Amino acid sequence: MPDLLVALAPRLGRSYLGLVGATTRFRRENAGAVEQAREPGGTVVWACWHNRLLGPLLPHRDQGVGVVISQSRDGELLSRVVEGFGYAALRGSSSRGGSQALRGVLRHLKGGRDVALTPDGPRGPRYRVAPGVGFLARRTGRPVVPLGVAMSRKAVFRSWDRFQLPLPFGTVLLEYGEPLRFGPDEPPEAVAEAIRAALVAVTERAEARLGVTSP
Repeated sequence: MPDLLVALAPRLGRSYLGLVGATTRFRRENAGAVEQAREPGGTVVWACWHNRLLGPLLPHRDQGVGVVISQSRDGELLSRVVEGFGYAALRGSSSRGGSQALRGVLRHLKGGRDVALTPDGPRGPRYRVAPGVGFLARRTGRPVVPLGVAMSRKAVFRSWDRFQLPLPFGTVLLEYGEPLRFGPDEPPEAVAEAIRAALVAVTERAEARLGVTSP
């Protein structure tokens, strides 16, 4: 049964998200700030909270973005889902396979493609950024774009992060924050705190624009 689940779950997930994408209105706020941050041919690192990662999945599909995903069994299922939408799964996290994840991130950015990460995943605590993420963000040398996500229709799971599943026939609002730049000598803890504060701010703005709140 576990092997059957691994085989079927990604297909069901992709089918469901395809339905969501066909029936959902996607709004983008302040997206121009991101393009202004790019040098010619430059790349950025996207950051959003783990419980909202499905919000930007469809609007940014088929762009070759690399997604940092844990090496857990759940991570394997998520990898198969995102790869079906044109993303590259970069396996590893701050708690497991961190050096492998860093190598994958640097290689992906060097290849001229963006990278996305969920700085409070895969285990939390929710809305906390680990120092390891701060080290990774500093090591890349690329601007970090905080991305706030709000959903008008969603199911909220009783997981550690209160994961949000977008429902069909709703609106997903993406709030792009001002890119963050970090020097090579900044302490990872300070980088992590800057990312956390920026993500809190853009998430609050996104929810305020859409008139929703989250537990």
